[in-house]
Amino acid sequence: MAVVDRAWLAVWWPWLLVWGATVALLAVAVAVVLTHRRDRRSGPRHSITIYLDESAVMDLYRQYGGKYKAALRHEVQERISSGGELEASAELAPLRARASRGVNSEVFRTYIEMAEPITVVSIIVDVLERAADIVDVDLTRQEVGASDALDRAFAGRPPAGGVRLREVDAFVSVLGRFRVAGRTADATTFEAPFGDPDDPGAAPKVRLVCAQKGLRTTVLPAGRARCLGLAGDWDAGTRTLTVHPIAVFR
Repeated sequence: MAVVDRAWLAVWWPWLLVWGATVALLAVAVAVVLTHRRDRRSGPRHSITIYLDESAVMDLYRQYGGKYKAALRHEVQERISSGGELEASAELAPLRARASRGVNSEVFRTYIEMAEPITVVSIIVDVLERAADIVDVDLTRQEVGASDALDRAFAGRPPAGGVRLREVDAFVSVLGRFRVAGRTADATTFEAPFGDPDDPGAAPKVRLVCAQKGLRTTVLPAGRARCLGLAGDWDAGTRTLTVHPIAVFR
């Protein structure tokens, strides 16, 4: 038997090397694809919070079909229990004590009011990403990122002619070159064009209407900004898509 084995190996060892190398290459290729897909979803999203709609955040916690309540409660419980920036405040001792028995709406609201907006945005983004409920959009490149969220939004079959954002049944994370397009006593309107046109005002665009009470600044830092929100209506006359913002960050 040993003689047969040696004879078999003498004939087939080159092919065994080829097969082994092929399997290794396939494993590496799969790992690279999965990593690339994960990196597209979970790359850096925000550094400076420009706008935060606290009412929308509370709706996610209390009213949005109950879909995110448990996950949000868990995230807030973790943040409060671990202390972080809130632990230094003696005023939050009752909050931490109540949190140990479960984070209710009042505790969550108090947390939002006392925490830094960037902390609240991080919680929302983390929960929505784990639920595969954020579709990434790059307006400048006119690209919609491939992701589980996009597959779910279109039941695994995105339209062959391209994705229309108003039809996306998920939250959208829109990256673009936003600028102030209007301002009233109640709200500031930001707009960003599709693509990179010479005249942004004449191009199709995305419009955000941000309530003044939620704005951290009325001047966007130079560069591109990102909006987390829900796609609204398309106005064919002005070629404008309204996105209802939950948060805007740079």
